[in-house]
Amino acid sequence: MKRPFFILIGVAISICISCNQTENKQLSDEEIWKLGWRMIASSMDENYLAADLQFDSLRSSTEHMDRSFLLQGLEVKNQLGKVDDIKTIIEAQDDKMLQDICGAEFLSSFEICASFAEEKVDNKALQIELIKMYINDQAVRGNLMEDLIVKYQIDSNEISQDKAVKVVDESNRIRLNEMITSYGFPTRKLVGKDAMYGIFLMIQHSNADREWQQSQLVNIEQAVKDGDMMGSNYAYLYDRIKVNSGQKQRYGTQFANVDPINRVVEIAETEDPENLDKRRMAMGMMPIDMYKAFMLKNL
Repeated sequence: MKRPFFILIGVAISICISCNQTENKQLSDEEIWKLGWRMIASSMDENYLAADLQFDSLRSSTEHMDRSFLLQGLEVKNQLGKVDDIKTIIEAQDDKMLQDICGAEFLSSFEICASFAEEKVDNKALQIELIKMYINDQAVRGNLMEDLIVKYQIDSNEISQDKAVKVVDESNRIRLNEMITSYGFPTRKLVGKDAMYGIFLMIQHSNADREWQQSQLVNIEQAVKDGDMMGSNYAYLYDRIKVNSGQKQRYGTQFANVDPINRVVEIAETEDPENLDKRRMAMGMMPIDMYKAFMLKNL
């Protein structure tokens, strides 16, 4: 016996409704976080088509995208030549986000970014000195920051590539401490985003004076709360201080063993490992499994 036609229609409608509900399902915060990092991983592998699809999925899943996800997604569209998409997306951003992303060179040609491309700071001289210290910190570690050298018009003769790491770290720590004594702990408004990241690295590399290094943790924490530094900055410094003191880390940033030959990665002893990814998500960091894979891949 044939099924009545209206029953078949009803089944088809039911299936379609089910499909739409699946397509329109809102992602949880954790799912958005994982999707964002998968998009970044795809981009790093130069799989831009996959990254673009993941970025578009992110955009449809959240109204308030993390800055790092937004900037990486825009870079993906730039690689694919999707200029109209980029223009539409950046024109929908507020001034705070534009201030954060318009410094990227590939966005400099867009008219809306013209007034945001150069970050205005209250103390230009202090900013340049900190940038030089930051460049020196990286140069002695084999990372010549050519983008910053060009951006801030730094004389390459002032870069300390031939000095020992310990010498540069100690010199930077002493000078940074003098700055903090004179100005208080710097802010992004005072010296800019790049200099603030340099400050974090210089503190992170001040292992020779662990007491001073630990004293700066509260300043880093406040800078994160004020939006002047990234949450990951606090996480890395917190973990380093703990591990150096023989205690458990909290965010899984420090490794006990990395063996690229045998494909072994072990993080240092970590408190409450079951909830590690939740803490990393709160700090804007990648999932721990991705972090381990990233370390192996880049050694």
